[in-house]
Amino acid sequence: MFASRSETTATLSGADSKIGKSVPAKLLCAAFLAAVLSATGLAREPWRFIVTCDSRGRDDGIEKTVLRELVTEIRSSGVDFVLFPGDLVSGHSAGEPAQFEAQIRVWLEEMKPVRDDDISVYVCRGNHEIADAWGAYGDSNLDPDDNFATRWLDVFGNDLYPEHMLGDNGPVGEKYMTYSVTHKNALVVLLDQYAGIEHRAVHKINQQWLDDQLATNATQHIFVAGHEPAFRALHSDCLDNYPSERDAFWAGIRDAGGRTYFCGHDHFYDHARVDDGDGDPNNDVHQYIIGTAGAPPYSWSPPYPGNNTDHTVEQLHHAEGYGYTLVEVDGPDATLTWMERNSNDLTVQATYEPREAWIYTVTGELIVLAPNAGERLVAANPYTIRWKTRGAEVQNVMIDYYDGSGQGWQHVAQWPNTGRYEWDPVPTLDSPECLIRIWAAQDVGISDTSDGAFTIFECRKQMPADLNGDCYVDFLDIAVLAGDWLSCGNPFDASCD
Repeated sequence: MFASRSETTATLSGADSKIGKSVPAKLLCAAFLAAVLSATGLAREPWRFIVTCDSRGRDDGIEKTVLRELVTEIRSSGVDFVLFPGDLVSGHSAGEPAQFEAQIRVWLEEMKPVRDDDISVYVCRGNHEIADAWGAYGDSNLDPDDNFATRWLDVFGNDLYPEHMLGDNGPVGEKYMTYSVTHKNALVVLLDQYAGIEHRAVHKINQQWLDDQLATNATQHIFVAGHEPAFRALHSDCLDNYPSERDAFWAGIRDAGGRTYFCGHDHFYDHARVDDGDGDPNNDVHQYIIGTAGAPPYSWSPPYPGNNTDHTVEQLHHAEGYGYTLVEVDGPDATLTWMERNSNDLTVQATYEPREAWIYTVTGELIVLAPNAGERLVAANPYTIRWKTRGAEVQNVMIDYYDGSGQGWQHVAQWPNTGRYEWDPVPTLDSPECLIRIWAAQDVGISDTSDGAFTIFECRKQMPADLNGDCYVDFLDIAVLAGDWLSCGNPFDASCD
């Protein structure tokens, strides 16, 4: 099942181009909700962040005029952090790795006022950060010990520069390139799409790592960013090159309750809803292309020409200029506002004005994973109850079971929301009509029950061949036998304990 969500999209112009003016009813509801949450002790202060990317240019590989304007905007917007998914610098204009590193360090110097204000800057690589291995610019004889990837790590994964270090929780070979951060009530994920230290234009992400991150997430919001669009707009070199892998990526975000994917690569702003065809627009993931931090703007209009498989990509707003997206998070609500520069003429005094806003709301849910239907649990033995949380901040859960005896729900435990509980022992009974119910200790409205009945039975006869004690003799027992048989080697090692 999916958490229910509502959403609003508004195009802002003229006197109404002030954040929030187009949705007074929403603000009234938000004020009422804030009062209720305050009374119950569940209120959380709203917070903000900014997303933009593609600042590459000619002067030290950077378009400094726009980047400096954005630094001013960031510092004056009261944000907690900035997401910048790629193409920080030109890269192509760097003749060797040392020059590339120099460009990155100039970029960091331009962003220093942001860091000095205790605003975190989260970046990942774009195609210009792998320019030495990209297409016609690529060098098939790259030095494995000195290339743009190793220089990236010298800057962003170096203990000598702790102020620049990125997250180190990424997959093997992608640390400081792919990583996640939990910030207040959100999971933020930055994805490398270029094979990490292998440094190749693969246009893919590490799906298993992302799945693991999403599976253990218990925050309300999920914000995922990478350089290339998932659904092609202008550039053909993007995640669309591998539609099945792209679809798995998109479904992973959707199934975890995420609503957004931020990217760049194309130098314009393009907000699109990607309809997955299930008839529910309130679980569709939105693609935000925000390649608007200084690189020359491109001209483009739909259709979205890639292999969209079963998806329909619907453009909601498009702009060919400079700017950024301001994301405001207030409990379960998120407002994403496109802030656009008043002119593409960089000699004109800049102002950044809101031009489009999209609002969504998440409603939390707990989802029972096991036992969820058809399992057979041995009475008086341990069993791991598993569940996941989506779109809710749940600190503790209540676990109950039903055995079909007419006694109603019986309490198992109150437990921290870890997603796992060792039910030890399972009650001694025989019933094919058992259910598990899990609910939030602070909100009975957030709950889930097994999709179908499972069985608890007593193992009345212990069989010698039942090596794992599950009251069955099957291939699992053969695996135990084989493992034990070979544990001392073949041929047998007499010294084995």
